[in-house]
Formats: sequence, structure tokens, C-alpha cells
Amino acid sequence: MDLDSGAALARERGVTKGTITKHSGSWNLWLEFLGRVEHRGSPFLDELGPTAQLRLCGAFMHARRRGDLGPATRARQVTAGSARETLDNVATAFVENNRASPILDSRGKVHQHIRRQTSGYKRDDPPKQHQKAMPPIVFRYRLRMAKHARARARAHLLGGAVFFAMRSCEYTSVGKRDRKTRAIEVRDITFMLGNRIIPQTDPRLHLADSVSINFGDQKSEIRNEEVTQYNNDDAEFNPVLHWVETVRRLRSYPGFDPSWEVFKFFDGTSFSKITAREIIVDIRAAVDCIGYKKLGFTGRQVGTHSVRSSFAMMAYLAKEPVYTIMLIGRWSSDAFLRYIEKQVKEFTRGVSKRMLTNETFFHVRGFSEPTDDNNYNDNTTARTITHYRRDIHTSSFWPPRITPPPAPNPKLIPGVVDLCFWASLDSQHPSRATGKLLEMRSLPPIVYLTT
Repeated sequence: MDLDSGAALARERGVTKGTITKHSGSWNLWLEFLGRVEHRGSPFLDELGPTAQLRLCGAFMHARRRGDLGPATRARQVTAGSARETLDNVATAFVENNRASPILDSRGKVHQHIRRQTSGYKRDDPPKQHQKAMPPIVFRYRLRMAKHARARARAHLLGGAVFFAMRSCEYTSVGKRDRKTRAIEVRDITFMLGNRIIPQTDPRLHLADSVSINFGDQKSEIRNEEVTQYNNDDAEFNPVLHWVETVRRLRSYPGFDPSWEVFKFFDGTSFSKITAREIIVDIRAAVDCIGYKKLGFTGRQVGTHSVRSSFAMMAYLAKEPVYTIMLIGRWSSDAFLRYIEKQVKEFTRGVSKRMLTNETFFHVRGFSEPTDDNNYNDNTTARTITHYRRDIHTSSFWPPRITPPPAPNPKLIPGVVDLCFWASLDSQHPSRATGKLLEMRSLPPIVYLTT
């Protein structure tokens, strides 16, 4: 029993309190729905067959979509994603209680009816509005307009965050919700000069040539991932200087502790937290002051998520490799591409010119494809083509287990591979074929061998 209880405890720790709350809320909506349709049986639909269960789940998702469930004050149509997430949470409850998922088909995939219903909702949903990527001028404006201590603290947090593509919960307070991603602490920040670590108390800390941040726990479940950014020699918008100012500010507070989060602030009398809402107000004010004519968007189109968008866009326009963007931004897939704003004018700079680099290109003809070339007459039937790579200096070249029939020794042409083509007598079992000589050609080192 100790093993069983230990396994149960581990499963509970595998999800956050926020996830548990979401699942609990979805199950309450499911119970409300069953009451409205006057279902008197088990909430897990044990007395119904798979078809009836599926129909009831589809009706539940539609009720959730229309806003029929939950408090009447919140009655409004929800997006396709929200409706589907609620149904998925209910299906998870079925599985956790040793029942089969009611929305899966016999192959273990989401049933076609549910997939089509979700697609139908998505067609009616308004297009998703991503928060805009902001150029460096916005961050510089915030730094220049920060006149008091708290505003300067926010400006340095914001400036430092963009170089590391930080999520808002990593450098600001977002409430008491339990999250997988934790905030950055003072002890997570390391400054280096060459290969030597500079203590945070060193008065020459601002001379560091790099700053590294350990991100601890993340929602990607990758722990203690460390990212480094170098001093860019910019006197204003510089990752090293931003984090130097933040560390010095925190270490100057009474009772300093290295485990403090970077958003902690002391006004001389009491401690408080710099919130994500304050950052939103700052960046929206900066965008509106700079103006739509210069940026192409308004303050209502940006938010704290714009920090990650800004990093991805600035790095992309700087021609940084995709893998560099992914590593610094801690993206485990190409999901970061949705942060790249195709509407940005500079996104396509030079593309039309580079498209004309090759004035023409030649399609390599397949051996079984018809041709109009009068100089090439191939009346042979379609046959299996096996691709092999051969170094032009090797003297032996033939697939394993196939002994080539004797062939004449042609004159070698420098820089190419002389190759004999043999027709297979048995396309299903090439290794059994003795073959017959079709022709000889001179090809580049990448050759196509018919067997």
C-alpha cells in the first residue's frame, strides 16, 4: 500500500493547483449539464453504449460553446478552444476513474464527430489576435521616461527580460496562482568577465562581459536551464547593465536575501511587488506616445506577451539562426514562428531580389517518367530505383548481396562516375536478379542505380 499511495502522491504533484482547479470546474459543468438533460444514471455514463456517450459529449460541448453552463452572469459564447478543453477535461476524469474515454474511437484517436464539431466552431470564431512585437525604440523610450525609482525598476526589468524572451511570470508578480514556471531569483543571476565569475557585490559588476540566468522550473518541465547573453556595448539598452541595475537595487534593500524574486521592491517604508499589470501600463503608454504612424500598431495591441514576440522578431530580423532563437527563447519546437509578424514590413526585405538569384533551374528526370527529348530514347518499362552515394575514387560499387554481371571497362571521365545500368528481371526481389546490361552513362557522384 505504501507504493500505491506513493504513486498517487507523485501523480498529484505532476499537475499544478491551477490545472486541478480547471479540471474540477469542467467536471462541475458536466454535472450541471447532466442535470439539465435529466440524466439519472452514472455521471460516467456506465449504462450507455459508446454511440450514446459520444452524442451526449457532443451536446455537452455545444452547450459549453453557447455559454449555457455556469453562472448566468457569464453566459456568453466561448471559443472553440475553450469548449474543446472543457470536454477534454471531462474525458480525462473518465480515464482517471478507470473508464474508457467517451470521445475516442476504436483506434484510440479523437472521434471524427468531435474533430469536425471543433473545426466547425473554429470557422465561426474571430481570427486570433496575437500581441504585437515591439521594436527596440519602445524599450528605449521606457528607460528614458522612467523618472522615479519604481518606474526605473520596472524599465530595467522590462529591458532585461526582452533579451532572454522571458514570460511575464518570470520577472513580475502575476498573482498567487500555482504555476510550473517560477520567478527569477537574485541567486539565479551570474555575471562573468571572461571565464571568471564576478561577485554580485563587486563595484565593477557593470564591467562584466556576460550575464547568465538559471531559469529553474519551467512549464516545459526542463529544470535549471541556463541562458547567457553578452554585453552589447550599448550604453542604454544592454542586457548586462539592466540586470546589474536590478541586482544592485535588490541588494541595497534592508534584510536582503538571495532567494528574493527580482520583482521585489522597497519604497523606503514597506516592501511590495512589481506586477505584470504595471508592465502592461508602461509598454502601452510608450507605444501610444511613440504613435501609430511610426510603429503601425497601438497600445491596445501589445501586452506582456509582446516581450517574447519582440525577442523573436528582433532576432529574426538580425538574421540569427533559428536554433539560436529557439535556445535563447527556450522554445522546444518551432512554435516560436507564430511570434514572427509577417505583417512587419522588414520581414520580406530583400526576398524578391534573392528570388532571382538563379535565372533558371533544371528538373532531374526520373527513369520511369516520359520524355520529349529526341536525344534520349528509353523504351524500357518502369523499374525499381535505388539511390546510392558513391565516392568518385572508390573502385567498387554495387548493392549488398548483388553480384553485377561482367561489363566492359569504359574510359573513365575525370570528375564523374561511370555507371552501368542493369534491368531487374524481378522487381519484387532485386537480389535474385541476374539482370542484363541496358546502357552506360557518366554521372556525378550522386547516382541512381536501377536493380
